[in-house]
Amino acid sequence: MPLVRIDRIKGKDPQWIRVDLGATKTITHVNLNWEAAYGKSYQIQTSADGSAWTTIYSKTNGAGGTETVTVSGSGRYVRMYGTRRGTPWGYSLWEFEIYGDLLSVSTTDQALHRPAVSSSDFSTAYSAPFAVDGDASTRWSSQFSDPQWIYVDFGQRIAVSEVVLGWETAYARDYQVQVSDDAVAWTTIRAITDGNGGIDDLTGLAGIGRYLRIYGSKRGTEWGYSLWSLQVFGDPAP
Repeated sequence: MPLVRIDRIKGKDPQWIRVDLGATKTITHVNLNWEAAYGKSYQIQTSADGSAWTTIYSKTNGAGGTETVTVSGSGRYVRMYGTRRGTPWGYSLWEFEIYGDLLSVSTTDQALHRPAVSSSDFSTAYSAPFAVDGDASTRWSSQFSDPQWIYVDFGQRIAVSEVVLGWETAYARDYQVQVSDDAVAWTTIRAITDGNGGIDDLTGLAGIGRYLRIYGSKRGTEWGYSLWSLQVFGDPAP
């Protein structure tokens, strides 16, 4: 659902427009409805304080019209920062729409240093707890077969809103994010197909459970599944 809608902007290079969302939000999409005076090169940026900005999307060959871009980031402020105009005129927006999660973003990693269990480990040097130890140089790796899984025990019920996975070269092509209250019956809250590894930042999740599991059903390589990090964000639930 849209978080905000703003009309029209004009000026010279560079120019920007920012929106104060009132609290930190997860941003997933931005819609720019340009007037004839459009931005050829611009960035979508977020900020916690309106001073230090992080670029979450960059475009250098904009063609105007209506542009819907997929982004992954969070912040209280969102800015369109135009660096090159597409016409002799300024920048002009009929609409600047921001989409994302209306809930405030939890900044506490609920999985950090919590007990973790896996279906298999490649060796004791690559066991499940290494995915939640906060050390970017350690990882969990499974045996070379499908399916494989890893789950973390929060010790209490958590309303999960975001999961961030840092895949090693041996990534999951197909997997599910699941929650459970007893580590026996699992509910899938997000299914991924045709994943390509790297960092998967899964936002807008809605699931409650004491346990969270990454269930890999199809490997992306001949190797197993390997995670540098498994981070879970959300708030304690009743």
